[in-house]
Amino acid sequence: MTGITASFGYGGLSNQQTLNLASLSQIKDNLQEQASTGVKSSNYAQLGETRAQALALQPAITQVSSWNSNVTMAQNRLTVTQSTVSQIATIADNLNDTLSTLVGNVSPTAVSSASEQAKSYLSSLGNLLNTQEGGSYIFAGLQSSTAPVSTSLSSSSLASSIQETVKSMGNGSASDVLSETLSLAKDTSQNQPFSAALSTDPVTAAQQKLKITVGTNQTVSAGIVATEGSTSSETSTGSPIRDLIRNLLVVASLSSDDAGTTDYTQLVQGLQTTNIGVTEGLSDISGSLGIQQNSLTSQSTMLAQMKAALTTQLGTAKDADLAQVSVQLNDTSNQLQASYSIIANMKGMTLASYL
Repeated sequence: MTGITASFGYGGLSNQQTLNLASLSQIKDNLQEQASTGVKSSNYAQLGETRAQALALQPAITQVSSWNSNVTMAQNRLTVTQSTVSQIATIADNLNDTLSTLVGNVSPTAVSSASEQAKSYLSSLGNLLNTQEGGSYIFAGLQSSTAPVSTSLSSSSLASSIQETVKSMGNGSASDVLSETLSLAKDTSQNQPFSAALSTDPVTAAQQKLKITVGTNQTVSAGIVATEGSTSSETSTGSPIRDLIRNLLVVASLSSDDAGTTDYTQLVQGLQTTNIGVTEGLSDISGSLGIQQNSLTSQSTMLAQMKAALTTQLGTAKDADLAQVSVQLNDTSNQLQASYSIIANMKGMTLASYL
């Protein structure tokens, strides 16, 4: 009877102690994990009353990070675009210098040299307009996977048409040549060296700028379109880059036979006037890019602050109180040690031990 009673008493208490031991071991493991990782739990289900807040904050932080990545991409794109526009502006400035040397009585050799130099500038300009950053064409706008310049500028159909017009200068006035070459450069239906998407009027082209999402229902322009500009006039296509191409093609079409004639001088002077507009237009584009860069810098700062605030809130919901965890871990270890001792002592107990 004594054996039965002892067995029953020990078995019942032992089972309870075993359950308590398992529970304490689980608590200790959880506390050790919190001390190790610094968070209450890697499982949202175990966060308790802060679970809903944590679940809402994590996607928000991910979204802000995505917007910030877009800003960084746009900033990189704008940096490359600004540098390339500066190089294009240098070509325009060099053409101004060339035109200044061609005014008045100049030698046939000087004209031939200027023509060859213009062809070299056209080659460089074509390469610059097809500049890529991150695998996309920076001057292509929304059609960033398609090269803006579809053919060599100096061997395009536009170049051939302008060359024929310049050759006919002896049969017409310089003003006729200037007017005709400008009309050819304005024509978006044919004779254009640009891709189909960019072969449109300057105002429509400006609407094709690449847009980057930087916030909720918030986008910003990232760069320019090669053929963008304003409404055309009697002296301009409306697009500084189109005007520059036309001016370079006219100079490239000059021959040594043209030097010194009245029409030749008037033609060069007309190109000078137009090219001054080109340099001013490129300066405006550079300024516009600068405004975009400043705007993105401000946006980047704002997004960084937003992410920091959201991360702090998420930390409040998920991060463990390490000081409290340390105290709880110590208490739990003591309870475990006590439980082990009780179980060890119970193994030698008999009915007499209960009485």
